[in-house]
Amino acid sequence: MASEDSATAARGKSLVALAGFVALCFAVAAVGGAVTATSVGTWYAGLAKPSFNPPNWLFSPVWSALYLMVAVTGWRVWRRRSRTGARVALAAWGLQLALS
Repeated sequence: MASEDSATAARGKSLVALAGFVALCFAVAAVGGAVTATSVGTWYAGLAKPSFNPPNWLFSPVWSALYLMVAVTGWRVWRRRSRTGARVALAAWGLQLALS
């Protein structure tokens, strides 16, 4: 019974961590969006785009999916943080998130 309780606690901790990774990634996305939102209407609309350019409405769901995948990736590395190289991988993940 005690092992079931500890497994439930570990699962709960892992889900809280996942929520934290998702919140962090979407906060970074929101900051990036806020910084660029004011200028997109001016310069992006004036670009000569190829015929295969996706429609504007597609960008939001695609970027959301990408940031969600970045969050899950960081969380999965965090879950393996005791393994060799995981700290370096998590640091690289954080660096790429900071640069995005």
